[in-house]
Amino acid sequence: MPSYLSRRERPEVRCINFLCAVLLTLVLVAGIIMFVLWLSLRPHRPKFFLDDFAIPNLNRQSGAVNLPVSFTVGEHNPNQKVGIHYDEIFGTVYYNDLVVASGTVYRPFYEPPKGDTPLRGQLTATGPTPGDPAWQRFAADAAAGSVALRLLLNSTVRFQVKVWDTKEHHMKVDCEFRLRGDGTLQQEGKNKQCTLYF
Repeated sequence: MPSYLSRRERPEVRCINFLCAVLLTLVLVAGIIMFVLWLSLRPHRPKFFLDDFAIPNLNRQSGAVNLPVSFTVGEHNPNQKVGIHYDEIFGTVYYNDLVVASGTVYRPFYEPPKGDTPLRGQLTATGPTPGDPAWQRFAADAAAGSVALRLLLNSTVRFQVKVWDTKEHHMKVDCEFRLRGDGTLQQEGKNKQCTLYF
């Protein structure tokens, strides 16, 4: 056998090398396409902003029981192609560790991509009363015109990409703010972004 034939690859080997190169190229292209799709469809968390909060007559001497608690939290879906399904939203207002008011504040709803919804809540205060250990501090803060409160919103959410829904995620929104003595939101608390936990 001539020596130049031994140095040339056999046709079977060249065919296998060509098929491997084509297969690797297809895998690389498919990987890039999947990565770009994942980046474009990856859900981003919603954003929440405290727009308003009020407890009228907060500084009355008979306690905060039965006072109306009203607030508006702005919800924004930053996703371009991903919608968000919210289950019922439950809200709790705290003064330190004392529950001031709690209850369901919003019905289940769907937020389309790039959508905004003002979550308007109405609750009734259950405390503090003059008999509570925290009442003296609460009354002193109200008299000084600066009552520190927290609003917690809890719900379960699912992200929707086209017709596909993700698994459920428990969501907690934590808004910290201060009220004036008359029960209205201090200016620096307006449109303040709340902390979101998943």
